[in-house]
Order: sequence, then structure tokens, then C-alpha cells
Amino acid sequence: MKKFVLAIRNTRSTRVAAGIAAAGLAAAFLGGSAFAQTGPAQTTKEPPYACSIKVPSGTRDSGVAALAKISEAQARQAAAAAVPGTVLRAEIENENGCAVYGVEIKAANGKVHDVKVDAGTGAVVHQELAAKAGDEHEGENGVENGPETKH
Repeated sequence: MKKFVLAIRNTRSTRVAAGIAAAGLAAAFLGGSAFAQTGPAQTTKEPPYACSIKVPSGTRDSGVAALAKISEAQARQAAAAAVPGTVLRAEIENENGCAVYGVEIKAANGKVHDVKVDAGTGAVVHQELAAKAGDEHEGENGVENGPETKH
């Protein structure tokens, strides 16, 4: 009887060990991603350019202007030199942790360009075609808030 009980115990522990081994193999096969612990999702992404003024986390939009070393007029001039045309708007922005002026310019061909000017150096750090002039604007902490209001 004792041998029979020992055989049952050995069978149970063998099954448990086999189950653990199978889970380990599954984890290795799946690359561990199914069992990996992930950190909190990042809500901001790095801008695709370098900037001279990093905006401290938690700074409100109104506080970004105080960090700027150049004026809005200087940012408009720098953007217009990079993309000739009519400046539609310009404003200081916290672009993913960088203090930049976002300047929208309508070029002679009618296309609207979004030009980013470093708020510390006045250098044009990025430019791209805008989806549509004044289509969207950023609010607190760089979150898109929908249609831009006219000032």
C-alpha cells in the first residue's frame, strides 16, 4: 500500500513539473512577451529634432512662454526665411518637452507648412506640410483639442 501511495505522489509531482516546463517553453517560444511585465505606457514621444530648451514636466502652456529666449516676431522671421510665403499664425508650444514656436506659413503654391522654430536659438528645427491651415491646435500639455478658435 505504501508503494502505491508513493507512486501516486510521484505522478502528481511529475505532472506539476511537466506543467511548469510546458509554461516555460511556451514563454520562450512566444518570446516572453505574453508573460513579461510591461511598464506604464508613455504618453509623450520625443520630437524628431533637437531643441535647446527642455520644458520641465508639468509646466503649463502659459509657463512655456517665459522660457523662450527669442520673440514671436523673430520666430516668424526665421520661419519665413525657411519657407517663403504668408505667415498665418505663430505661437509658443511645448512640443513633446521642447519649447518651440509653431509657425504656419502659406506658400506661394497654396500649400500650408508647419515650421518649428527653436525658442532658444531661433533655428528652424523642423518643417512639414500641414494637413490643413488651422485644422487643429494643441492645448494643455500638447494634447490636440480639435478645431482652432479664431483670436
